[in-house]
Amino acid sequence: MTENIEPKNTENTERASYRRELIIGAGVIIAVIAIIAAIVFFVHNSQPKIDYQPVAACDVFTQDEARVLLGEQAFNSNSDAPVVSKDVAVSRCGYTDGNPDTNKMVVAAIIVRSGVNDNGVQQNKDEFTNGKPTNGVEVVNDLGDGAYFNQALGQLNVLDGKKWIVFSYGLGSSPEANTLEDTVKFARAVIN
Repeated sequence: MTENIEPKNTENTERASYRRELIIGAGVIIAVIAIIAAIVFFVHNSQPKIDYQPVAACDVFTQDEARVLLGEQAFNSNSDAPVVSKDVAVSRCGYTDGNPDTNKMVVAAIIVRSGVNDNGVQQNKDEFTNGKPTNGVEVVNDLGDGAYFNQALGQLNVLDGKKWIVFSYGLGSSPEANTLEDTVKFARAVIN
C-alpha cells in the first residue's frame, strides 16, 4: 500500500511546486513590465515639450550678413547648435573681421534664446522685462516687439516673437564701447 501512496504524493508535490514556480515567474514578468512602463513614462515626461523648433543663431545671423557688416574677410568665430533646457533653447553665433590685432578686432555676435513652447515664450517675455537693468539702459523703438540697449555691457536686447536676441557689435576687446547706433543698425539688418 505504501508503494501506491508515494507516487501520488510525489506527483502532487511536483504539481504544487510547478504551480508555485509558475506563479512566481508570472509575478516576476509582471514586475519587470511595470518597471519598464515606469521608466518609459518617466523618460517621456522628463523630456521638454517642444512645440516650436529652436532657432539656430547662425540661421538668424548668416555669413553673408556678417560679410556686409564686417567685410569680405569676415569669418565665423563662434557657432552653437541650440541647447534645449526645459522651456527655452539657447544658441550663439559670432563673426570677426579677421584683424590679427585682437585689440582692434571687430566682433559681431548674437545669442538667440528661443521659446520652444508657450511656457518658454512667456518666460522670455517675463525675463526680458524683469531682467532689464534700471540704470544705463536706453529703450529702442520700432525694433521687434521690444528692445533696449544696455550701455554697461554694450548689448542690444530684442524681444522678437518667440525669441529673445542679444546683439553685440564693436571692438571685441572692449564691448562696453559698443555704440547704440551701430548695434541697432546690425540688429535691423538681421531682424528685417
